Amino acid sequence: MANDTLETTVPTESNQNTSRDPTNNNTHVPETVQVIPNVTFAKPFPDISKIEVFDGENFKRWQEHVHSILDMHGVAFALTESLSPTASEKQIECWIHANKVCRHTIISTLSNEIFDVYCPYKESKEIWDNMILNYTAEDVGKQKIIIGKFYRWEMTEDVEVKVHINEHHKLLEDLKLENITLPEEFVAGLLIEKIPHHGRTANNNSNTNTNNSH
Repeated sequence: MANDTLETTVPTESNQNTSRDPTNNNTHVPETVQVIPNVTFAKPFPDISKIEVFDGENFKRWQEHVHSILDMHGVAFALTESLSPTASEKQIECWIHANKVCRHTIISTLSNEIFDVYCPYKESKEIWDNMILNYTAEDVGKQKIIIGKFYRWEMTEDVEVKVHINEHHKLLEDLKLENITLPEEFVAGLLIEKIPHHGRTANNNSNTNTNNSH
């Protein structure tokens, strides 16, 4: 009976602070369990290091880069949608995050001069719409200038052919950057027209001689 009473009154490791072993005088410290708090990590902002800073030139290219990276992060809808008055709490939370990411991405990829203009805007949609209104017309004007340069470009006999080839490739690259696509047949035909008359005559004579030899 005494043994039963002793067993029930002896403290265990789980419910005592410390206990001493009479044989070796060591102190036993009960195990402590580390409690990991429930932490919500913030979603990372997009990596904008590869987006060229917009300084008023090549708006369409900059716009496509920005929209692409925001779309990959699932927040591009904030560029075209304002917060609905009937939105649920979850929808409000989602829109606030998307608007924050979009606004940060846009103003962080602007030159200092343009940044000063759009920094006061709080909604990314306002910035986006205003920039489209202001810079799309400028892009159209620039496209007209580039097309005009392409049409007016001439080849002269006193300039090396290699130089003309480089100039022609540069004009084609400018067209490509502005998303201007011309039919290959048209480009080739225009290039032939640009060849100086002497060069075209020599080329035609060469083709005639080749045909006669056959």
